[in-house]
Amino acid sequence: MPQPLPGPCPPGAPAAPARRRGPLARGMKAVGKSRALSHALWHLIGLYLGLCRRTARWELHGTAALDALAAGREGFVLAFWHECLPVMPLAWARFWEGMGPGVARKPGLVLVSRSRDGALIANALGGYGLTAVEGSSSRGGRSAGMNLLRGVRAGGVAVVVPDGPRGPRRRVSAGAVRLAVMAGVPVVPCGAFAAPSRRLASWDRMIFPLPFARCVAVVGAPIPARGEAEGAVSAALGGALNAAMEEAETRARGTARAVPAVRGR
Repeated sequence: MPQPLPGPCPPGAPAAPARRRGPLARGMKAVGKSRALSHALWHLIGLYLGLCRRTARWELHGTAALDALAAGREGFVLAFWHECLPVMPLAWARFWEGMGPGVARKPGLVLVSRSRDGALIANALGGYGLTAVEGSSSRGGRSAGMNLLRGVRAGGVAVVVPDGPRGPRRRVSAGAVRLAVMAGVPVVPCGAFAAPSRRLASWDRMIFPLPFARCVAVVGAPIPARGEAEGAVSAALGGALNAAMEEAETRARGTARAVPAVRGR
């Protein structure tokens, strides 16, 4: 799905300071320049996330609306903030593992770049029931966006990160919302967090779960997009994603009021 660059700052507004890359983020960028090292890195990440998937204790909250959409014929858009990328495929797999036996699994579609790393990511996502759609804002983005649109109209689920691929952090770009408006389907906000976990010193402060973590996914109310203005949907989505992330982190850290999870491990 095309991800337009963010607009200019309002007149008189101070420019946001550039965020320096942390040592881990700089190391990953350097590794990406080597085909062999890049392949080894993504293989290790895949093994690590597989370990986290097997050992995590999951709690899912607010999934009633998601269950209803999954059981219907219509597709929809499922949105996470970019910082959730390592947790997102785990949450996606957990959503469907908890569905009733009569619910057919919908195709999950994720946009990845047309690059060596993109191909490795696509291979890793397949293990969680997600299908990669190749494209980027500079390489085939329009055709990738049309493929996502066709997939959603056919009943699939576009799993998107509306502040990706380069930020600003937690600011909704036009791509995810435009997809939902054009397809006439709702956007479902989702927050996911793991405790314990580590955050990278990257622009999005990406979350990496640790083994045996308590993982929590919070699903917000679906946001209607059919016939709605993109600006209104963007504002609603940004607020809902922030609220879902705050609740997911609070619950994962064990500081929330005790409320039974809708579905858990």
